[in-house]
Amino acid sequence: MKIGIDIDDTITNTFDFLMPYIAEYFGIDKNYLVQNSISYSNLPQELEGREKDFERIYCNNYIINAPVKADASKYINKIRDLGHNICIITARNNNIFNDAYDVSSRQLKQNNIHYDKLVCSFDKQESFINEKIELLIDDSVDHCTKARSNGIDTLLFNSKENKKRETNLKRVDNWEDVYNYILALSNKD
Repeated sequence: MKIGIDIDDTITNTFDFLMPYIAEYFGIDKNYLVQNSISYSNLPQELEGREKDFERIYCNNYIINAPVKADASKYINKIRDLGHNICIITARNNNIFNDAYDVSSRQLKQNNIHYDKLVCSFDKQESFINEKIELLIDDSVDHCTKARSNGIDTLLFNSKENKKRETNLKRVDNWEDVYNYILALSNKD
């Protein structure tokens, strides 16, 4: 099976990692951001418009150090060892990053995450279709919903940004849950 996996807040804990930088850049109390699950992608209206500048500065310089979720490397590599093709699909792109592919591939390598292909594109839906993804693992309700509308099975990785979103998508909390889901699918074949 060809499996598409997102990076930020699916493989890594990007939201929490960037929180102090967001507070610093936007001059907002970190506790307020945490309590309200605010990140650079869902800023209060009065701060919108500055998120691209934030991303260009902080993502290029710091995002490579965002910590990987517990057991992500272990289970992604185990999924690949089962014979599945792993395609990392991230919305990181060169409109924000100096070289999105380089930053992403170095981050995955330094965290021992093995994959077959890395795609950096803001148009993730086109990437799901072009790469013939059969299962998508992502923290975005919108990306998972669009993938599912194209006949792609999805797992919504729970995150601070999506936890309050009402959806009927299948949710997972950790990489062991993902592995067990894929293992169950593999055993059905």
